Amino acid sequence: MDPFNCRGLIIRSSEYKDKDRLLSVLSADRGLITICAKGVAKPGSSFGCFSMPYMLCDFVVSVSHGYYYLKDASIIESNSKIMDSLEQMTVAAHISSCLMDCTLQTENAREAYELAVYAYYNLANNRDKYLLIYSAFNWRLLTVAGFTVQYDLSEPAYRASADKPNRYLIDISGSGSEHNKNFNRLLEEPSVKALNYFSTCDLKRLFTSSADKKTEKELKDFTTDYLSMHFEKNYDSLAVLGNL
Repeated sequence: MDPFNCRGLIIRSSEYKDKDRLLSVLSADRGLITICAKGVAKPGSSFGCFSMPYMLCDFVVSVSHGYYYLKDASIIESNSKIMDSLEQMTVAAHISSCLMDCTLQTENAREAYELAVYAYYNLANNRDKYLLIYSAFNWRLLTVAGFTVQYDLSEPAYRASADKPNRYLIDISGSGSEHNKNFNRLLEEPSVKALNYFSTCDLKRLFTSSADKKTEKELKDFTTDYLSMHFEKNYDSLAVLGNL
């Protein structure tokens, strides 16, 4: 088979044998693919710079016996500033983990790819907004996967109580607030409005919003619980930041 060209994000780079790397690359057209980058760990390797995670690259890939091998590449966006802080690196690793969990063999690969491109770029260039980027990514990915709903705050079912008019009971199962109370979470109005915005806004504007610290934390906690339930995995990567 002739080599093919593809643009993709390196979302994970793993050691393979002594000098090779396996690159998990998310592309719009092919979804999640694994490319073997042979010899990139050798001193002086011309491909050494193409084995770092979070980079957006144009790849030339050869195919042999059903396996993909890196033939050539060029960097479109390095996103190297992600490595500037533990917070950015932690959120980037979380994003990668989510993408590995949900985009393999999915019909929504293009949407997930576009979301990831904006997420990594904004994370690299907005160090102080890492927590909001985390929550916005979580909610938009859940939307891509078909797990979110729009919350109509005029509906009485969402009201926590008459004496708390700006607080809402939201069900993390995605079905509303009238189900098992163990799934209910109490959210302030700004958080619910943010969730509605995250799920519907133009992708270019998804990571440009702002919020106060209380809302940031509330969104972080809620989207983490929601993500963990629907992807059936405990996403607790940010816990390490709270232990520092």
